[in-house]
Amino acid sequence: MQLKTSSFNKGIYFFNLKRFWLIAFSFTFLLTLNIIDFLGFASENTWGRYATYAPNEIARAIFAHSDMTATLLFPFFSLVSALAVFSYIHFQRNTAMIHALPINRNSLFTTHYLSGLTLVLLPLAVSGVVLVVGELLMGITHVGYSLLWILVSAVILLLLYSFAVFAGMFTGHLAAHALFFLIFNFLAVFLEEVIGTVLSSLLFGYVRPYNSPVEPLSPIVYIENLFSGFSNAEGNYVLVTCYLLAGLAFTLGARAIYRRRHMETASDVISLQIMKPVFKYSVAFCSSALLGDIIVSLMNFGRSFTVFVVSYLIGGLIGYYAAEMLLRKTFRVFKNNKGFIAFALIIVLLLSGVHFDFFGYETYVPDARDVEIMHVGSYRDEYVTVALDPESYSPEKHRYFFWDSDYIDNPPAKLDENMIRMLRLKAGVLEKPETIEKAVALHRTIAQNASSFSNMGEENGLYHYNESSGVRYFNLSITYRLKNGRIVERAYYLPYAGNSSVDLKTSLQELFTSDEYMEKANPMLLVEPEDLNFIHVLFYDESDTVLNLASTEELEGFLAAFKQDILNTDPLDLFLNYKEVNPTSIEITFSFKEDRAPVIQEGGITHITGNTRTIRLWFDYHHTLEYLAKKSAIDQALWQKMVDY
Repeated sequence: MQLKTSSFNKGIYFFNLKRFWLIAFSFTFLLTLNIIDFLGFASENTWGRYATYAPNEIARAIFAHSDMTATLLFPFFSLVSALAVFSYIHFQRNTAMIHALPINRNSLFTTHYLSGLTLVLLPLAVSGVVLVVGELLMGITHVGYSLLWILVSAVILLLLYSFAVFAGMFTGHLAAHALFFLIFNFLAVFLEEVIGTVLSSLLFGYVRPYNSPVEPLSPIVYIENLFSGFSNAEGNYVLVTCYLLAGLAFTLGARAIYRRRHMETASDVISLQIMKPVFKYSVAFCSSALLGDIIVSLMNFGRSFTVFVVSYLIGGLIGYYAAEMLLRKTFRVFKNNKGFIAFALIIVLLLSGVHFDFFGYETYVPDARDVEIMHVGSYRDEYVTVALDPESYSPEKHRYFFWDSDYIDNPPAKLDENMIRMLRLKAGVLEKPETIEKAVALHRTIAQNASSFSNMGEENGLYHYNESSGVRYFNLSITYRLKNGRIVERAYYLPYAGNSSVDLKTSLQELFTSDEYMEKANPMLLVEPEDLNFIHVLFYDESDTVLNLASTEELEGFLAAFKQDILNTDPLDLFLNYKEVNPTSIEITFSFKEDRAPVIQEGGITHITGNTRTIRLWFDYHHTLEYLAKKSAIDQALWQKMVDY
C-alpha cells in the first residue's frame, strides 16, 4: 500500500509564524498607522468645516494616501519575509538539517512559502478591517473602494513576495538573494535608461518616449502610478490581473527550481549550473552600461562614439572578471579571455549599429501625404501631445488645461471637437497640406545632412550663441501624427547661421513665414479694426503721456504698421520668442469688443485674455514707432530717450 504524503506541514508553519512574528507585527503597526492617518483625513474632509469631497471621492482617496507607504513597505516586508522563511537554503548546516526531516520537498516548499505569505498578507487583512470599520463608523458606505484597495494591495504583495522567493532559488547566498530581488525589480527601468542614454547620445534626432512603456515591469517603481490611477477612477485592472498571474507563475517556478536544487549549492552565489553563464554576461552587460556611463559623465570626455566604446568596454571588463571571481571563488580568472573578447565584439557591434544608423532612423522622413497633423517647435509639451493625439487626454492628468475656464473643478471626461480645435490653435501645430509640405521639406534637409549637424557643439539648451563662430544654435522638435495613428518624433540641436553649406536658414524661413505658422504664432495678425474698441498707448515719460486711438482710420493705421513689424521680424526670433533688442518704455493695450479677442495659446485650452491684450513695444518695431511719432506731440529728445536701449 502506497503511503500518503502531505504537501503541508502544520508544525513547521506555526513554528515559522512563532519565530518571525515580529515581521508581521512591525508591518501591521506601520500599515495601520497609515490607515489611521487616512481615517483622520477622511473625517476632516467628510464632516469638517471645509469639507468639499463627496463620500465616494473620500473612499477612493485611500489609494493616493497610501501610494508612498506601499512603495516603501510592500517590497521591504515581502523581501524580509522571504529571506526569513527560506534563509536555511543559504547555509549548508541548516539546509542539511531541514532536508533530513521526514518531509518531502513539495511539503517543505509549500509550508515555508505559505508561512512567509501569511507574514505579509495578515497585516494587510488587519489594517483592511480597521479601514472598513473606521469608514462605516464615519458614515462612509462606499467601502467598495476600500475592498478594492485591499485586493490590489494583496496582488502586489503576492507578486513581490513570490518574486522574492523565486529570486532566492537561484542563489545560495543570503546577500545575493536580497540583491537579486532589488536588481531584478529595477532592471527594466535601468535598461530603459541605459538604452535611452546611448540612443540620445549617438543617434541624431532621437527622442525618448514621454511615457515609459516598460515601467510596469518594475513593480516597485510603478506602484505609485498604479495607485494613482485607481485614485483617479482610472484603475488598470488588466495590469493587476497580469501581476496576479505573474505572482502565481513565480510561485510555480520557485517550486520547480526548489525541487531540483542541490543542497551543496548553499553559500554559492549561483545555485544552478545552467544560470552561471547567464549571470556572468548579465553582470558584464550591466556593469558595462552603468560604469561606462559613469566614466563618460565624470571624465567629461564628451559623448562621441569612440568615448562610448572605450568606456563601455572598461565597464564590461570590470563586471566580467568580477563575476568570474564570484563564480569560481578565486582571483585567478584572468587567463580565460575568450568570453570577454566575444562580449566586447557584441558591445562594439551594438554601439556601431546605433552610431552608424544601420536601421535608417536618422534619415527617415515621413511622406507629407501620410501626415494627418504635425507640430514644429522648440520642444513638445502636453498641450501638443493631446492636440496631436486627443485619445491620450486624461481628465485628471490634464486638468490644468482648463485653468482659464469653468472646467477646472470638473474637467470633461472627453474632449469635444471645439476643445480639440482650440488646442490645435497652438503655435507650431500644422494642419494645412501646403504647410506640412514645407515642414517635411525642412525635416528632409536636416535628415540628409545628419552627419554634419550631429557633430555640432555639446551645448544643448533652448538657445545658444557661439561668439567665436558667430553662429546661433537652437532646439527644434518635429512631431508627426500619421494617418494610421502612429506618432513620429524627432528633436535636433541646429545652427541657424554661419558658413554651413546647407541652406537650413532658407528652409526655416519658408516654414516660419508661411501663413498658417505665422497666424498661429502671432494671433494679432488676424486682428481687424472692427474687432477693437480702441488702442491705449502709454508712454512712460515724466508725465506718463497717454494716447488713445479709437477712430477707424487710427485703428487701421496702427494695425497696418504693427503687423508689418511682426512680418519684418526675423522668423527664428519669432520661433524662439527671442529678440536681441530691448523693449521700449511704450506700453500698448488693445481693447477688444465682446467675443472678438484672439485666442492666445500661452497656456490652457481657452486662454482668451478677456477684452484686453497688453504688450511692451520692441525697439525694432520701426513702422509702429514712426506711426506713433506722427500721432504724438512728445518732444523729440524725450522720444529718442524712450526708444533707446
